[in-house]
Amino acid sequence: GDGTFLRVASKVGEKQIPIIGVNMGRLGFLANVLPGEIKEVLDAIYRGDFDIDERSVIKIESENEVIETSPYALNDISILKRDNASMITIHTNIDDEYLVTYQADGLIVSTPTGSTAYSLSAGGPIVTPELKLFLITPIAPHNLNTRPIILSGDVKIVLTLAAPSELGIVNVDGHTHNKIDLEDEVEISYSEESLKIVLPDERNYYNVLREKLKWGENLC
Repeated sequence: GDGTFLRVASKVGEKQIPIIGVNMGRLGFLANVLPGEIKEVLDAIYRGDFDIDERSVIKIESENEVIETSPYALNDISILKRDNASMITIHTNIDDEYLVTYQADGLIVSTPTGSTAYSLSAGGPIVTPELKLFLITPIAPHNLNTRPIILSGDVKIVLTLAAPSELGIVNVDGHTHNKIDLEDEVEISYSEESLKIVLPDERNYYNVLREKLKWGENLC
């Protein structure tokens, strides 16, 4: 499934090796080749009948050693509450400008690729993956007027855990990393690296979107 795809993507890193995903899981936005199609797709690749879909990657940095392993995310980076009984408070700056202080169950910073993942389930919009943008989506915000926002991919997002929160969790593409403490600061920006995904000729983003979200189908 997509979880396996994301784990492989984090290991490929700077090697720039194209990836093809076979969906042995459920939804499969990234791993979108069905098991019964493997032979046909591999034959097409040998013939050169495929496209390379290049996806942008974001990274997280911190002076406080918050990140222990790969700092790169294809889908999203989120700061989540550690105590299930309370919200988390996160000061958010865009470059040197203050944006807002979020009070919520967490905050998702996603790429356009990740717009159909965690961000979508939290009420964020769908964004086509060729765009270089950030999506900031709060999870169950305390203030109902706090809505998702789309930002240029050229900015740097600076998140700081604020009182009364004491601990949070940093999650990179679904993998939990170190905890974040009060006043710890993390920076999220676009990486110079990218991820290359192999797409058979007959596949494109809009086909996958219609198929996976069942757009146009009568679900009654």
